[in-house]
Amino acid sequence: MRKFSFLILVFLFSFFAYSQGRASGAPVAEESRLKMEKIVTTLQEKYEALESLQASFEQKNELKSLGRTTTSSGLFAWKKPGKLRMEYVKPEKQVLVSDGRKYWLYTVRFKQVIVSQTGGSGFGATPLLFLSGKGNLKKNFHVTVEEIGVARRSGGIWKAGQPHRIRLEPKAAGASFRRMWVEVDPENFRILTLAYIDNIGNKSHLRFSDVEENVRIAGEKFQFVVPPNVEVIRMPAHNGQR
Repeated sequence: MRKFSFLILVFLFSFFAYSQGRASGAPVAEESRLKMEKIVTTLQEKYEALESLQASFEQKNELKSLGRTTTSSGLFAWKKPGKLRMEYVKPEKQVLVSDGRKYWLYTVRFKQVIVSQTGGSGFGATPLLFLSGKGNLKKNFHVTVEEIGVARRSGGIWKAGQPHRIRLEPKAAGASFRRMWVEVDPENFRILTLAYIDNIGNKSHLRFSDVEENVRIAGEKFQFVVPPNVEVIRMPAHNGQR
């Protein structure tokens, strides 16, 4: 009888502990979910409110198709609506420009310009779509907050802080990348890095520095005049665009 009573007590204690664990775990899980939703919402609001941005960047490309890794650096600028400019300075000069309707990719060494509609088969639906202020996180992507960041502190192990890390996977077919990761400062949601994997497995990673927000950028910066004696390659239009 004593043994039976002891077993009942053990069972009741275990059930109580399990119930307490579930009860305490549920609020924690809900709090984490709400934090993640707030991160996504705040990030979207941040880039909806921004009118312009310019920065320096460093880019690392792991080219699976070629079996090698390249690094480059340069200057980045965008301005609403959908205007973009990336000037590659090292290791060679290259310019990517968009006026919101077309993209021009000019490679000085090859004396070649590739022209594409922003919705065409060339550079459309790229990770740069979100950076150019035309992307909508919840509408265009499956969104996962992989890491909740930590703000900078005056001391301790997290003195340098840790960014929020968000994974974005395109919902629509035809995107030129499989998934993208964005890291932002947990205090001001300023973008720190952007990484993505394209459809053939190549990986690109961009790190931004000297970021300036809502600065005056001349409209001419987002126009491109084809230099003389340069080959022009026009990518096919999409959905009847010309």
